[in-house]
Amino acid sequence: MEDMARAEYPAMLATLQPSQAVQTLTERMKRMSRVNTEIADWLQERRRVEDQYVQGLKKLATFKVPNSQSELGVFQAPWNRIIDSTENIAHSHHQLADRIERDIEHPLRNFANRKDVQNMNTMSSNLTTMAKDLEESQNQVDKLTKKGGRANTSKVDAASSKLESATGQWESQAPFIFESLQALDESRVNNLRDLLTQYQTHESDSAGRVQENAMETLALMLEIDTEKEIQSFVHRATAGKAKLPTRTSTRQSSFAGTTPSTPVPPSTADSTNLPAPSAHTSSPAPVPAPASSHAGDDDISENNSVPQEKPGKYIGNIQ
Repeated sequence: MEDMARAEYPAMLATLQPSQAVQTLTERMKRMSRVNTEIADWLQERRRVEDQYVQGLKKLATFKVPNSQSELGVFQAPWNRIIDSTENIAHSHHQLADRIERDIEHPLRNFANRKDVQNMNTMSSNLTTMAKDLEESQNQVDKLTKKGGRANTSKVDAASSKLESATGQWESQAPFIFESLQALDESRVNNLRDLLTQYQTHESDSAGRVQENAMETLALMLEIDTEKEIQSFVHRATAGKAKLPTRTSTRQSSFAGTTPSTPVPPSTADSTNLPAPSAHTSSPAPVPAPASSHAGDDDISENNSVPQEKPGKYIGNIQ
């Protein structure tokens, strides 16, 4: 065992009974196959998701609106780019699905068909036979040993010889088989690592294509000119139409040449120049109220007239 390039798995034989060693090898082989199959099944579902996404994108690219009747204006070219981008994304994801199936899923499923795996299956079967022979030989020797002197000498010799042969065969071949198992296991791990690395590379490449496509589309969005859309609409709305004649206000025309009916308030210039009455000047006699033919009017006039000054009130003040 010192000359073995891989000594880790063969070293386990020192702590395992032959039947345990067989079980360990068998379980490891099953695990190798199970892991590859389970990952391959997951990748199969992964690419199916991609296929569904591709179909959805293709359907979206042919959606009924917007269409040629939508009058997108300055958004027409960018929108066409969005549709083209959607188709490009669909193509990229279709490529990803194909490469997952071809480069990763199939190699994982075909791992069990490799020659070194087939050889390991044969060696596993041989190991099972050797372990069975060794245990049977050991059991036979143990039975004869328990009989002691009553045991048939020839049978004891035959059993001992068979046990020695089985032990020699086990000790010479079991380590080699376990070394081969380790080599196969290392190859499986390396293979799975490389395949999953390839899977992530495909994912990265697909994402890069989608990102590049998105950046190109984004550049067109940034070039959309609002002023151009406004001017274009004005041009379409007025194209081929003559300007209307200037219209005068009918309200202004109806008032032309007329004089305002509102009376002009009297000027207060004369009243402001009148001299103020002197305190020594007697007040003028009040104007008598006009006669009325109605008694009620006389009463009202009397009540509303300015009170009469009694004669002689200011006599003493007149010089």
